Amino acid sequence: MKNQTIDLILQRRSVREFTNQPIEAEKLKQIVECGIYAPTARNKQNWHFTVITNPETIDEINRLTFEGMQRLGLKREPDYHVFYHAPAIIIMSSLIEGFSELNCGCAIENMAIAAKSLGIDSCIVGQTRFMYHQANAADINRMLKIPEGYEHDAAICFGYRHGENPEAMPRKEGVVDYIK
Repeated sequence: MKNQTIDLILQRRSVREFTNQPIEAEKLKQIVECGIYAPTARNKQNWHFTVITNPETIDEINRLTFEGMQRLGLKREPDYHVFYHAPAIIIMSSLIEGFSELNCGCAIENMAIAAKSLGIDSCIVGQTRFMYHQANAADINRMLKIPEGYEHDAAICFGYRHGENPEAMPRKEGVVDYIK
């Protein structure tokens, strides 16, 4: 049976090579709205979305992340960009209380699927947490307009992919059991 939503979910990939074409403001608003409509435990909606399209700010977050990784002894290629030079990123933060990370995960996945439906690709990025290992957290949160009491969860970058859609990686077997 053919189902457009299921097809979209199965076609979505983490893309790591983007063109420099900006994402249209209306499309970005739709993507964010889909994130806001994600389910949350007890309808807390205890999240905050920081939408960044300013290239200098994106590069600054990349620099801070790289410095944090260096401080922890983590290696990466010198020309590596944590957001793969995507033209838009969203930083997810939340009040750290029951299931906040799960709530943000639901929002991020909603946004990734919504973006794909609009012809925009994405990559979920967890490395941004390393930026907090080398700088004052309050300064970073202020730069990212993260509200007081909220903590960084993850990020997702968006853009128009350069090249072909990556092939799906093989799926592990033996990860499902049915109890009837």
